[in-house]
Amino acid sequence: MGRVAQKNVSYLPDRFDDVPSDPRYIGSHRQQRSTLSLFAPIGIGLGLVVVLILGGLWFVDRNNANLALDVSSLPIGAPESSDEQQELPEEEAAIEPILDPSTIDTTDLSITVLNGTDSQGLAARAGARLQAAGWPEATATNADSSSVPASIVAYEDDEDLAIALGIALVLGIDLESVVQVSTYPGARVTVILGADYVDTEAT
Repeated sequence: MGRVAQKNVSYLPDRFDDVPSDPRYIGSHRQQRSTLSLFAPIGIGLGLVVVLILGGLWFVDRNNANLALDVSSLPIGAPESSDEQQELPEEEAAIEPILDPSTIDTTDLSITVLNGTDSQGLAARAGARLQAAGWPEATATNADSSSVPASIVAYEDDEDLAIALGIALVLGIDLESVVQVSTYPGARVTVILGADYVDTEAT
């Protein structure tokens, strides 16, 4: 068979033949993009910023009174004194030693004097010294140790503190050596004479 010659094919003209090849034309219908459309996003963003700023200024202006800080209500400086403030408790009154035993009831008052040294008859002489001052007769005996360094006056009940202080003054024992203990239940007041005790003859 022979070679068939190809004929030139031609088409009828239509409207797409007249569309220019310009990159600004987009879309399937080759519609031209407007120049203003390039600035539309920028314009929208600036518009939103302006709206937010104006809204914030309006809100602050409307609520300016509520946002103001009242300085007078702040607790600056020391609080003012008032009658409703709780007063500090007063210190307890100091216990005064009983110097005159005749001013109290000594019927049931028991006193023990213990000799904590190696000096013979020291407890008896101290007991006589107390009796001469008006205190009831004391029970005098030796302590468990003969090497007690410092004298003490011991009491157990709070009501006997003033009595113990008065006995300490009569015997010349330091008031700081008056202690409250429950070690000596045999008497209401117990005196332990130590090496610091100054022995004097009772009068």
